[in-house]
Amino acid sequence: MGSSKDAAAATTIGYFTTVESERTGWTGGLLVLNGAGRPLEFQCTLPIRPSRAHEILFGTTLRQHLISEVIGPTLLQKCRTPISLLCCGQPEAISLQENLPSSAASLPASSAVRSTVVAVVQREDEKRIRELEGHCRVTLGNATLHVAMERIDDAETAIAGLSDIVDTHEPFERITEAIREAQSQMARAA
Repeated sequence: MGSSKDAAAATTIGYFTTVESERTGWTGGLLVLNGAGRPLEFQCTLPIRPSRAHEILFGTTLRQHLISEVIGPTLLQKCRTPISLLCCGQPEAISLQENLPSSAASLPASSAVRSTVVAVVQREDEKRIRELEGHCRVTLGNATLHVAMERIDDAETAIAGLSDIVDTHEPFERITEAIREAQSQMARAA
């Protein structure tokens, strides 16, 4: 039987965000870190440009559709590292909890956290994001996380293994920079 130190060492945190560009479309990025904040894996999508028909059909729900039903699940399906806590930079990603691919959602039965917990990150200096119905707030480093009520115990277990994480927002900046760098390399190659 593993110790609580072993469980903390196995705790991982994923960061998911998307970058929307008028020129290239929507690109998603997923960065997975260990409990000490070191990168374990990075994935990003190719740019996705919704058609005019998609814009008409999805209307105001297009953004949520792209983030939580297209880009997020695609990245999580490609991810090889089990994620204990998935921090999302956009509130539209909150429905990712229902759209987790089965391969990314299940961790070994011996794991302290059996499945990925999805949380939306809110900066302390930001205006409060709208209340998310059915969600509770927990704190990780310098951020408030919004987590589904039924997952709050799992979230707190994961957060206990992430005590070295101080800046919960900085990894989103890394993802955005990596996506922009990849886009500029693609533009130079074209």
